[in-house]
Amino acid sequence: MQEKLKPFTLISPTNDLEIISKKILDSKSVEIIPLEKIVDSQILQNLKSESYNPYNEIYENFVAIFSAVDKKPEPKKEEVTFPYKINSKDIEEFSKNLKNEMQKINEKMYELKEKNELLEKHLDFFEKLKGLNFNLENLHQMNILKYKIGKISSAYYERLLESIKDMDILIVEITKEENFVWIFIVYESNVQVEKVLSLANFVEYSIPEGYQGTAEEILFQLQDKRKSLEYEINILNMSLRKLFYENRRSIYQYSDYVFVMKNIYDLVQNFKFTENFFIISGWTTKEFFSELYDYSNSNSYSLLLDYSFKEKAPTLLKNKGIFKRFEFIVKMFSVPSSDEIDPTPIVTVLFLLFFGMMFGDVGHGLVLSLFGFIINKIRKSDFFFILGSAGISSMIFGVLYGSIFGYENIINSLWKRPMDNIDYFLLTSIYFGISVVTLAMILNVINKLKNKQKIEVLFDPNGFSGLALYWIAIGTIFYYLKNGILSKVSLGFIVSLIFAIYIRGVVFEKGKLGERMVRSFFELFESLLGYLSNTLSFIRLGAFALNHAGLFLAFYMMSQMAKNPAASFIVLLIGNILIIALEGLIVFIQTLRLNYYEFFMKFFKGNGKEFKPITYKF
Repeated sequence: MQEKLKPFTLISPTNDLEIISKKILDSKSVEIIPLEKIVDSQILQNLKSESYNPYNEIYENFVAIFSAVDKKPEPKKEEVTFPYKINSKDIEEFSKNLKNEMQKINEKMYELKEKNELLEKHLDFFEKLKGLNFNLENLHQMNILKYKIGKISSAYYERLLESIKDMDILIVEITKEENFVWIFIVYESNVQVEKVLSLANFVEYSIPEGYQGTAEEILFQLQDKRKSLEYEINILNMSLRKLFYENRRSIYQYSDYVFVMKNIYDLVQNFKFTENFFIISGWTTKEFFSELYDYSNSNSYSLLLDYSFKEKAPTLLKNKGIFKRFEFIVKMFSVPSSDEIDPTPIVTVLFLLFFGMMFGDVGHGLVLSLFGFIINKIRKSDFFFILGSAGISSMIFGVLYGSIFGYENIINSLWKRPMDNIDYFLLTSIYFGISVVTLAMILNVINKLKNKQKIEVLFDPNGFSGLALYWIAIGTIFYYLKNGILSKVSLGFIVSLIFAIYIRGVVFEKGKLGERMVRSFFELFESLLGYLSNTLSFIRLGAFALNHAGLFLAFYMMSQMAKNPAASFIVLLIGNILIIALEGLIVFIQTLRLNYYEFFMKFFKGNGKEFKPITYKF
């Protein structure tokens, strides 16, 4: 069902700006309409607007304060009331000073963390050189000899040794990794080693400057330095938290206020101002309109108007329980217009009936239901809730059909088995189609009556004339099938109704007479064809019920051909998985199709705009 929304325009003193704005935000029941859409441009020239939000920067300060201690603001909006006792300038000064203090500590921490990262790289490097038992600073003092330290792929190492065996080069293996070998190379100054090493994909590393002693001695120094840096970082981190908790009560209290004020002044950007008053227009619920009405009555300077706007009201769907979840199906097609029936409750019932009839099986339905509801619990998804509900419908029809995982010899059917009653199920599907098409036409008549479209109510192909034509045609067909003759009276009514529907288009549509006549003819032809195709389309209800049973029968016969029980079980398992996954998907799509094309298209325009109330934003 839909909740009817009321248009409103509120004119109030600027002194009430914050109080009214907070009421609007707290209510979550107001969609703002820009005054440009409803007020004459000459009047707008005398009105001002506000685009600057003075609380943005202050709010960012508080976000930075929370972020410094790995927290997020959790504003308690209900604790903010007006008039507020503390001056906004004091809050701004407090947040700025505290943020700057924390920023200084953070900058020191950042420097120390950078040093620590470099230290970790040096530790990793000297760990590789532990096999060199000499003072590394002596390497910088060599004149006749040169050296290189680095790593080479294990695959190239042996080739390198082979290629330098006739050269004055010494290679010492330092350590091995999974795919690399670390080596220390010593050679005379006049020996050209670069080309050989380049061909071997040698990666050279330089010894960091400023370290003295053997690699092992340097490692001890670095480990102590790392420990010292970690303590310094922890001390600074504790200083941050100490600073936060020393000011915690003020931080939370002020951040609540700033959050509310930031949102208020975001909202205010939609207002227009005179020197002493502000103006706001929008759509709201009857309940909140009453609240605004009471407020304006208690304030002699406020004025609340409820005159209609030119634009159509947005749509607020107010379904509860399972119907709320099935709004997802309706909105996938389109949002209902505010002047038409919300089809959600009817779609809920039809969707479950269609799916259950086409996919009736206790076992398969149970699997779908468990899968849908479990995923819905994890992800809070309307789609998976609908899938779980469809599974329950499948289980109910499974009991009616007497089918469990395709087996029809475990329980007795409470209705009939599809494979044993093919003609019955196909005929029942057509009766079902006639009922649904009739319901769609009745809903179309109700929509036309709501919109006071008298001509369409009487002569629309889906109005009273179309409904009468549809049922007289059905009665004529059944009479002919039973008695073998066509009723002349019925044929007369049919021709008269067809002519009435045709004339409606010729007389009341716009355009040249010739164009209207041709267009009305093709529209009439399409409608007559639609009556037939829409009704026969419901044969798929019975056809898929038969298909479901037949598909399992095929897998069962394949399992009987298997050579051993294990293979037979695997065939049946795979068959059931395919039936649940593939046929389940196909039936879901066919269920949507029946709702959208055979049902919705006869009465549902779906050209609505969803109601989007303004709320608090982080």
